[in-house]
This record gives sequence, structure tokens and C-alpha cells, in this order.
Amino acid sequence: MNFTAIDFETASSNIPCEIGLCVVREGKIKETRSWLIKPSCFPYMNWWNQQVHGISNEMLENAVTFDQLWEDELKPYFMNERLVAHNAPFDVGVLKATLNHYNITHPTFSYFCSCQLSRRVWTELPRHGLGYLCDEMGIYFNHHRAGEDAEACAKVVLYAARKLGADDVENIVQKSGVGVRLYDCSATKSNK
Repeated sequence: MNFTAIDFETASSNIPCEIGLCVVREGKIKETRSWLIKPSCFPYMNWWNQQVHGISNEMLENAVTFDQLWEDELKPYFMNERLVAHNAPFDVGVLKATLNHYNITHPTFSYFCSCQLSRRVWTELPRHGLGYLCDEMGIYFNHHRAGEDAEACAKVVLYAARKLGADDVENIVQKSGVGVRLYDCSATKSNK
């Protein structure tokens, strides 16, 4: 079972200030990473967002911008990958808006939503937010920090796979009926 879980924390609306990735290979977590991102709106930080994730302007002062991070670090994690996020429409929307802002060529990948998956696998639960699910499953993490959220998302998918008796992502999709989308904006070109 191979996939990469992603999570963004935002400074405002869909402007990222942190990204986290958790790489799963052969059903095991191989790598979890996170990077602070100097947001395009710096030094503005939405007060509510800052209260949620605790990321301050001081923490972002020496961070690199997304376009620098994309070329130097992030791009390989997205190219032709199977991605998952908890509330995928939000995270994919942040990615799309940020790539557009920096005029970066969009990668091609497929993705699905672990929140949608959890609704199909644990129908008896009253809520399916990442914090609630992880409490129910005994997964302890520092919620609303991107690397930890990405790893928690990956663990939720691995728990769902065990419950479904699925040995790969295709099996998860088939047994749960969760939708997988292809993100292919290859028509969006830039010099990067």
C-alpha cells in the first residue's frame, strides 16, 4: 500500500504557512516531514488561524516561500503520486491556489479524502474530524501542525485498510466506495 498524506496549515484563507507530508510505502510509514512556509500575505496572519495552529510571524520570518520550497523540496512528493488528505477538497484547493499564485506548473496526481473514507468505514461514529477519529483510535498527535496531521491522516487510512481487509489503495477504494479524483492541470504551464 503506497500513498502520501498531505496537510496544509494556512495564514489566511487558502494561503499556506506550513505543509506536512507523510509517505507510506508497502503499508508502513517511511517518512514524515513538515516545512514552514513564508506566506504570500506575510506579515499578515489571520488571528483565528493563528489561534488554531499556533504558527506566528516570528516563526515564519526566516521561512522560504512556497515557490522556493516547491522546486527544492516538494515537487517529487507530488508527481504521479496517490495523495490523501483529511478534508481533501480544502488541502487540494490550497495547493491549486498556491501553484496558481506562483505560476508553477501543476503536477498530475490522484487523491482521495480520508474524512470521506472514515464516514464509510466507521458509520457508527457521530463525527469524523481528524482529532475525534484519532482520539477514538488511540492515535496521539499535536493537532493542527501539518506534519503531525499528515501522519495522523496516514494512520487513519492504514486503520481503515485493516478494518476493510484491504491490502492496497485500490482495494480500499473498491471496498469503501470512496471517490478518487485525478488532479491533472497539465494545461497550466509556466517557466518553472
